[in-house]
Amino acid sequence: MNLKLEPDQLRKILELAYMGEWMINAHHDTEAQDEPAALALQRLMSQASFPDIGRDDETGEYYMDTTWVEKLYDAYILDYDDHVFWDELTERLAQRDLARDRGISPDDIIRDDDLLDLRPLEDRYRSELEERGIDRLEIRADY
Repeated sequence: MNLKLEPDQLRKILELAYMGEWMINAHHDTEAQDEPAALALQRLMSQASFPDIGRDDETGEYYMDTTWVEKLYDAYILDYDDHVFWDELTERLAQRDLARDRGISPDDIIRDDDLLDLRPLEDRYRSELEERGIDRLEIRADY
């Protein structure tokens, strides 16, 4: 495939590929990395001739300059992580409460089937977390 891209388009594709590979591999040990994702990013970087892409002399692997990576991390990854954390916390607390009310395991709650019952619980937690953050969340010793 031969794509004709402007430099800013190639830069954006590299950023998207970097963040996609990061999402796939960042939370895994080196033994559990998705090698095809890493190789695809390496291939893209090898084709780009930007001053902020370097190549390690020992490994031969390409890398993006720290400043560029930090910019991506600050602009996109931190925001993504923050949203996922609060959404996941809200959903899991609601699922736990609904399961407790029903006397079943949280694993038995099926989000699509139980959405009408989950929404009010999620809304309650979302409001609490938006107003007070985690200030009133505690692990009870009596549980």
